[in-house]
Amino acid sequence: MEVKIRGVDPAAVKKIDELAKKQSISRNQFLAALINNYAALEEFKSYQGQYETVIKQCLQVIQQNSHTEERVLRYLEDKRQ
Repeated sequence: MEVKIRGVDPAAVKKIDELAKKQSISRNQFLAALINNYAALEEFKSYQGQYETVIKQCLQVIQQNSHTEERVLRYLEDKRQ
Protein backbone atom coordinates (compact mmCIF):
# COMPACT_ATOMS: atom_id res chain seq x y z
CA MET A 1 0.00 0.00 0.00
CA GLU A 2 1.21 3.47 -0.76
CA VAL A 3 1.21 6.43 1.65
CA LYS A 4 2.14 9.99 0.73
CA ILE A 5 2.89 12.68 3.28
CA ARG A 6 3.02 16.40 2.58
CA GLY A 7 4.18 19.28 4.73
CA VAL A 8 6.98 17.51 6.56
CA ASP A 9 9.65 19.81 7.99
CA PRO A 10 12.81 19.55 5.86
CA ALA A 11 14.90 19.18 9.02
CA ALA A 12 12.81 16.14 9.99
CA VAL A 13 13.29 14.60 6.55
CA LYS A 14 17.03 15.19 6.84
CA LYS A 15 17.07 13.45 10.23
CA ILE A 16 15.04 10.54 8.85
CA ASP A 17 17.50 10.22 5.98
CA GLU A 18 20.41 10.18 8.44
CA LEU A 19 18.77 7.49 10.55
CA ALA A 20 18.00 5.40 7.49
CA LYS A 21 21.55 5.77 6.22
CA LYS A 22 22.92 4.56 9.59
CA GLN A 23 20.85 1.40 9.12
CA SER A 24 21.88 1.09 5.46
CA ILE A 25 18.28 1.22 4.28
CA SER A 26 16.26 3.61 2.16
CA ARG A 27 14.05 6.36 3.53
CA ASN A 28 11.05 4.38 2.35
CA GLN A 29 12.18 1.19 4.14
CA PHE A 30 12.89 3.19 7.29
CA LEU A 31 9.49 4.90 7.30
CA ALA A 32 7.63 1.68 6.43
CA ALA A 33 9.33 -0.11 9.35
CA LEU A 34 8.57 2.84 11.64
CA ILE A 35 4.88 2.81 10.72
CA ASN A 36 4.63 -0.98 11.04
CA ASN A 37 6.37 -0.92 14.41
CA TYR A 38 4.07 1.83 15.66
CA ALA A 39 0.99 -0.14 14.63
CA ALA A 40 2.34 -3.27 16.34
CA LEU A 41 3.13 -1.27 19.48
CA GLU A 42 -0.43 0.03 19.68
CA GLU A 43 -1.77 -3.51 19.36
CA PHE A 44 0.67 -4.69 22.03
CA LYS A 45 -0.55 -1.96 24.40
CA SER A 46 -4.08 -3.27 23.98
CA TYR A 47 -2.95 -6.80 24.83
CA GLN A 48 -0.90 -5.48 27.73
CA GLY A 49 -4.00 -3.87 29.26
CA GLN A 50 -5.94 -7.11 28.92
CA TYR A 51 -3.03 -9.03 30.44
CA GLU A 52 -2.86 -6.68 33.42
CA THR A 53 -6.59 -7.16 34.02
CA VAL A 54 -6.21 -10.96 33.96
CA ILE A 55 -3.22 -10.78 36.31
CA LYS A 56 -5.22 -8.69 38.80
CA GLN A 57 -8.08 -11.18 38.64
CA CYS A 58 -5.69 -14.09 39.18
CA LEU A 59 -4.12 -12.32 42.15
CA GLN A 60 -7.54 -11.85 43.73
CA VAL A 61 -8.36 -15.55 43.26
CA ILE A 62 -4.99 -16.57 44.75
CA GLN A 63 -5.58 -14.30 47.74
CA GLN A 64 -9.07 -15.73 48.26
CA ASN A 65 -7.71 -19.28 47.99
CA SER A 66 -4.97 -18.50 50.51
CA HIS A 67 -7.53 -17.08 52.92
CA THR A 68 -9.73 -20.16 52.52
CA GLU A 69 -6.77 -22.49 53.02
CA GLU A 70 -5.87 -20.65 56.23
CA ARG A 71 -9.43 -21.04 57.50
CA VAL A 72 -9.49 -24.76 56.64
CA LEU A 73 -6.12 -25.27 58.34
CA ARG A 74 -7.32 -23.46 61.50
CA TYR A 75 -10.49 -25.57 61.49
CA LEU A 76 -8.52 -28.79 61.18
CA GLU A 77 -6.12 -27.75 63.92
CA ASP A 78 -9.03 -26.87 66.23
CA LYS A 79 -10.65 -30.23 65.44
CA ARG A 80 -7.49 -32.10 66.54
CA GLN A 81 -7.44 -30.43 69.93
